[in-house]
Amino acid sequence: MDLPRRVALVRSAQSIRAADRLPSNSGRASRVHALVDALGLSGGVAEIEPEPLTDAGLAAFHSDEYLACLFGYGPGEASGSEGSDPDDAGDALSRMEQFGLVDDCALFEGVEEHVRYAGGGTVGAARALVDGRAQVAIHWEGGRHHCRRGKAGGFCFVNDVVLGILALQTRFERVLYMDLDVHHGDGVQDAFAHSRRVLTVSWHLHERGFYPNSGGGYDEGRGRGAGHGINVPLRRGIRDDLFVRACTAVGDCAAQAFAPDAVVVQCGCDGLAGDPHRAFGLTADAYCAVVERVLGWGPPVLLLGGGGYNRADCARCWARLTAVACGASVAAAADVPDHRFASEYAPGLDMATAQPAIADENTGESVEAAIQAIRRILCPPQARAELP
Repeated sequence: MDLPRRVALVRSAQSIRAADRLPSNSGRASRVHALVDALGLSGGVAEIEPEPLTDAGLAAFHSDEYLACLFGYGPGEASGSEGSDPDDAGDALSRMEQFGLVDDCALFEGVEEHVRYAGGGTVGAARALVDGRAQVAIHWEGGRHHCRRGKAGGFCFVNDVVLGILALQTRFERVLYMDLDVHHGDGVQDAFAHSRRVLTVSWHLHERGFYPNSGGGYDEGRGRGAGHGINVPLRRGIRDDLFVRACTAVGDCAAQAFAPDAVVVQCGCDGLAGDPHRAFGLTADAYCAVVERVLGWGPPVLLLGGGGYNRADCARCWARLTAVACGASVAAAADVPDHRFASEYAPGLDMATAQPAIADENTGESVEAAIQAIRRILCPPQARAELP
């Protein structure tokens, strides 16, 4: 008889409040964890309180100059205050632009707490895998995959994913990173583009003008990292069946060829049909199927959040993924239990995410062509012949 998985859920009241303050995902973390608790899932996990990451911890990836700029100004100070020297204000704004701290990444009240807890939570989850306390570690407030070493981007002020992978590498030689977000995982791919110890695979919408306008090449690894920066560019409107096929076929090939010692899955759910992006036509069933497949491979797994801008559907998806990690199941038809945010799930009041309402521009042939092209990069001919 198989023993239950040891699952750790990284969270605290402080880290949830810090995540809630991110303007692009305001209040999302509270709703995710309230639903997890209402479903009774917290009884199947060991809870770990994250420690806010220190400057030294953040500097494992981020530049000192970026961190100094990020933490050196309060909201609005970059544009100067009444009576300030206009030249100083202009210099400050120029510096903010240099480090990407404008537009979608403009500073906000609480940004430092958000950054430190996002980074600390993912590193803490990784350490739970490193020291064997857990076989699966979950940090839904992580997954900020766009930030570079010295530049914010795409609502990401920290790249906790990179920091988590670096923490995993203190024990695990090879780490497979899988990015399910509708946006290309550019920051993580770029960080490890020259590495043979990290294989990054990103499934995302790729079309002209869609952020971050990258990830169109099947392999964007460089130098000795060639063959280790894999992308699965998809078209608008993809449905569950083709998405699951793309993820499992490429994922199985990657797991076989790379033999990872640990796996990180960024579960950004902005590909859900009900997300404001309206880019993919997925339901939570697709994410559950992919994560269940990954858990079956055997190595320790780190599950992270990411994008997702429909708070109710995001909470539904990540709560169901928490159940999958625990070896349980929450059906789409299940009722949303009564709790303080229950009214936000009306009128259906069930766990089903929105159904697709846009056309699927993908075909079985286009997805299969991508799968075969990537298999030729990852797997030798004999191994490819054995794959479904």
